[in-house]
Amino acid sequence: MTQIPIVRQILSDSDIGLLPYLSQQLQTPSFSHFKTQFGFYVDESCTQVTSVDDSLEIQTILLLTLKLSIVVDSQTPSDEAAVHALEFQELLDAQIIRWSQDNPQLLKPISEIKSTFSQLSDIPFHGGYLPGFEIRSQFTLIYSPVTTQLSQLQGPQSSLHSPGERTPISGQYEVINSNGKSTGLEVTSTAGNPFPPTSESDQLYRLVDPTKHKNSIIKPPNVAIEG
Repeated sequence: MTQIPIVRQILSDSDIGLLPYLSQQLQTPSFSHFKTQFGFYVDESCTQVTSVDDSLEIQTILLLTLKLSIVVDSQTPSDEAAVHALEFQELLDAQIIRWSQDNPQLLKPISEIKSTFSQLSDIPFHGGYLPGFEIRSQFTLIYSPVTTQLSQLQGPQSSLHSPGERTPISGQYEVINSNGKSTGLEVTSTAGNPFPPTSESDQLYRLVDPTKHKNSIIKPPNVAIEG
């Protein structure tokens, strides 16, 4: 069964994705007095294997930047406009953190966001230019790169692994013969370690029972919330 990559679920899924969530929040009364448009890009991404309680966990740290433009009334004094930008940034950060606390795909919620906004100037907006601010919110997302929907991976369409291949998920693996049938043999293999040799050639491994791990703890880069 084809699986949607975790990073795509986290960012774009219509039910739990960050970008659809923010699009919806920007239409709520809290943001109704702002005119906004936004995009995002990835600054850095790394996948690590970490050890916790003698077990291994594979996880990805994604450094993500959201770039938003907000426009203000041309008659608004610059000092008041700056307060509007700060208010918007604080509301936005609170929504991002709240989203991360409710997202089951993340190994830990976002705890810190580095946010900056530009000086008041004419910014591109819907094909023209209007007075406003460009705001950037930068934060890390920590998640397992392997789908959490493990039950959907089990069965004939499950991924097969060769001896010597790195184990993607800790758990029990059955030995499959060259005809795709189970041999009745099982081994326990830990994420990040190579699968052991099989007793016969052309045999492969298939996950049958994933091991439950505690979430690994990786500290994100030191970031601070700025006005």
